[in-house]
Amino acid sequence: MTAQKRSLFKSRAWVAIMFAIGISMIVIGMAEMVFLSGTSSPNLASAFISAGFVLTILSGLRLWKGEKDYMQDERTKKIGAYGLSWSWFLTFLVLFGVFWADYLHLWSPGAQTLSVLLILLMGISARGFQLYLFRKGDVE
Repeated sequence: MTAQKRSLFKSRAWVAIMFAIGISMIVIGMAEMVFLSGTSSPNLASAFISAGFVLTILSGLRLWKGEKDYMQDERTKKIGAYGLSWSWFLTFLVLFGVFWADYLHLWSPGAQTLSVLLILLMGISARGFQLYLFRKGDVE
């Protein structure tokens, strides 16, 4: 097993920059909500705040966790790829089910509901499948 090559985008300095950008986005969004509340819609401000919180939380956790050289071998890559492909296939089946539910007038979700459902399904199922396959051992 060899350690992954270090690059700028995996360094602690880059994570600190992302943390600072996240904090800046939160401040910009809040300032826009406070100072420009009557002239514009809050959509842009809430987008800045949401993206800023995500960047701040993810980069803050990585800064807090510390630097590690993550080891990756063929087994790890194979299990990761299998987990992602199973997640993609599950999402495909759910999309097929949503199509038929809409076609048969059983359930007709809006675009926002469907987007959130699929984003959460893909992320959670990918991680779940990968955890299952890591516990199982090897994939065939």
